[in-house]
Amino acid sequence: MSEVSISVKNLNVGYLSDYGLIKVLRDVSIDIPEGKITGIAGESGSGKSTLATTIMGFVNPPMFVQGGSIIVDGRYDILSMSKEELNKIRGKIISYVPQAAQNSLNPIRKVKETFMDILKAKGMDYYTNIDVVHRALEDVGLTDRQVLDMYPFQLSGGMKQRVVIAISLLLSPKIIIMDEPTTGLDVVVQYEILKLLKKIQKEKDLTLVIISHDIAMLFQISDYVAVMYGGQVVEYGKYHTLLEAAYHPYTYLLLSSVPTVRSRGKKLPRIPGDFEGFIRYPKGCVFSSRCPFATSTCKETPPETVVYDKFGFYKCSRYPEWRNEVKKAYE
Repeated sequence: MSEVSISVKNLNVGYLSDYGLIKVLRDVSIDIPEGKITGIAGESGSGKSTLATTIMGFVNPPMFVQGGSIIVDGRYDILSMSKEELNKIRGKIISYVPQAAQNSLNPIRKVKETFMDILKAKGMDYYTNIDVVHRALEDVGLTDRQVLDMYPFQLSGGMKQRVVIAISLLLSPKIIIMDEPTTGLDVVVQYEILKLLKKIQKEKDLTLVIISHDIAMLFQISDYVAVMYGGQVVEYGKYHTLLEAAYHPYTYLLLSSVPTVRSRGKKLPRIPGDFEGFIRYPKGCVFSSRCPFATSTCKETPPETVVYDKFGFYKCSRYPEWRNEVKKAYE
């Protein structure tokens, strides 16, 4: 059993635009531990979904990989595999639940027809493998088999999400990447889906990678959390390490901006301004223009990556000095 399920090294990915090839992911390196839940947090536009689709090998123009490597399950070199080779491992080794997954179900096809299409694409007959379909639905709590004869519009938001998760589980993959799996669901249904994911992951010893801008949700479910900003992973580690004492100001500000019972009546930190953008990329630390603790050195010199654990690192040249300034700034 390998300790690392997904290994990303020095990954650079860009998009072709009217301004030329704009680099979005910049030297991203991260190891995802096997059999754990890893959350990837960050604002919209930070590169989370680009990282996920690249890991899956969904790289098509105007998207281009400009360097780096991705090794999945210790043996699959994603960026050097052909489309045919990638199709063989998708669903069986690694599955993907896309953003707005509920909308990925064809509205004019019954649920069973979607399962038929997936099995057919893998050279498998639906009726011969009906027990596999039933088991996947049971895994997500859909025990009423009438759901197979229903159209997506006849299902609630929570049921549609469960169907999509069942599809990702169908061929018993080792790894599942989920992009915003609770978006568009009400709070109660979100809680049910998170509880379901935790249960499935534990029972099947899956590696789950969950992408979300909802950092509070990620810290509720994840074993490890990677925080992305401006196309970089600025901090990564065990969730309780980041929760108790974040190394990077961006992580601290994201967590501190989440209202809690204890924060009632208190001044909450906020992140001023906006990301400068990928066209005019910052010269120094990617977060320096918005960081309340940044110095002139931060704006001019990129920080080194400080590794403190096998699955833990941060990029901030002012740690721990900036933490000493927190109380003064927000008291």
